[in-house]
Amino acid sequence: MRSIFNAHERRRLHQRLDHLTPDTPARWGRMNAHRMVCHLIDAIESSDAPSPAVAATGLLTRAPFKQLVIYLLPWPKGKLQSPPELLVTQPSAWTADLARLHASLERVGARGPAGAWPASDVFGPLTGRDWGALLRTHMNHHLRQFGL
Repeated sequence: MRSIFNAHERRRLHQRLDHLTPDTPARWGRMNAHRMVCHLIDAIESSDAPSPAVAATGLLTRAPFKQLVIYLLPWPKGKLQSPPELLVTQPSAWTADLARLHASLERVGARGPAGAWPASDVFGPLTGRDWGALLRTHMNHHLRQFGL
């Protein structure tokens, strides 16, 4: 299974991030590279934060839809709107933001799937295994957005 809990998968994500520059053009969507880095910081760090005050609702909170999106289906290009909770970090210094993304990925990935995990703003309750796959799928989606 592809997950940020797999050290090889994390290494590949780090390598792909290292090829990203602030000027790398997006193949689709509205984010520029720097905004995307900050969005990924928010996404990864949301997995290590308390559960949202308001429980997520909707189709993506229910089986089997949740599992299909996390584990199987390709994500649509440029058709989804990020929730405001995953657009909090504002771009500042490129090098510092990229370093924070690398550090967040490594910290959460090294945590492993065991233990208690918070609910997601979008998907509701998730296991550690779900979080690992979701974060890897989400990062892969955005790295592909920038041709990486």
